[in-house]
Amino acid sequence: MRTVSRRGFLIGAGGVAAAVLSGCGNDSGLAASASGPWEFTDDRGLKITRDGRPQRIVAYVSSAAALWDLGVRPIGAFGPQKTGDGGKEIQAGNLDLSTVQSVGNAWDDFNIEKFISLDPDLVVTGLTGPEPTNLWAITPEVGTKIQQVAPILALSEYKVTLPKVIDRYTQLATALGGTVDTAARDEFQRASDELRKAAAERAGLKVLVVYADKDGIYVAKPEFFADLAYYRELGLDIVSGGGSEDWWEQLSWEQVAKYPADLILTDSRSFSLTQQQMAEFPTWQQLPAVRAGQLGAWSAEPRFNHQLATPVIRQLTDVVKRSRTDITV
Repeated sequence: MRTVSRRGFLIGAGGVAAAVLSGCGNDSGLAASASGPWEFTDDRGLKITRDGRPQRIVAYVSSAAALWDLGVRPIGAFGPQKTGDGGKEIQAGNLDLSTVQSVGNAWDDFNIEKFISLDPDLVVTGLTGPEPTNLWAITPEVGTKIQQVAPILALSEYKVTLPKVIDRYTQLATALGGTVDTAARDEFQRASDELRKAAAERAGLKVLVVYADKDGIYVAKPEFFADLAYYRELGLDIVSGGGSEDWWEQLSWEQVAKYPADLILTDSRSFSLTQQQMAEFPTWQQLPAVRAGQLGAWSAEPRFNHQLATPVIRQLTDVVKRSRTDITV
């Protein structure tokens, strides 16, 4: 089976269960006052407890970005924060990278010595699969070392819709002393309503979402992606890849016409082929949606607060409004 860049494309690379944490439960996460004992139940059902509210947080970059806009400022981050040319990665959101210490800039890059030097009291990352070991950017070996210093708290990004992920980060931020941005929440709802309306007005529009590399394309399975699952919930007809693998179906360039679509959204991450590069493949150029110019960008990096997610939804809405529904007829 072909694989793609290890830099975070195939989600759920694995991690370690926080077995040393005590207790389980189904509550959504509760916290005591800043001066008393603190606890929060993560999405593995693990109850994380601290003597006081955590102050020195190290988080996976998208988790850090989600918390940042809610008033919780992690001291460290791991996962892709800077591009190869020194620019800021999209998933870093509004993080001020000059004030956040990096303990690794790729999914399999974690500097445990630097992590320990930060004296953290909590680690936050994403749960990317059905097992408690499916943690973003934390290998079993590193996870064991992390847990000797601070507990790992994981919030699910697996087979759950975007609002639910945002709600969980909002709950965590509140428990950590942050605040709910009600204005951003209202804007998110308005943007969602606009996409729902656009999807209804373009009933019958078939949307294909893909990542591409030199070997072919990968067709997204919407149920595995929080944003795509939400767009489908809002009424967008997103084609789902087949096969037994989670997240994607892999197709060669000779197979790219397998799923007819009126609109194709292509992965905009730096390690995916651009639409210009994809145009070099004749089978891609022959697709009806490509010939009709019905292409858009898919912002595949997670946006797990209202402020970050709203612009992405509005950009998609604009693309949907401009699209014709008769391309595949």
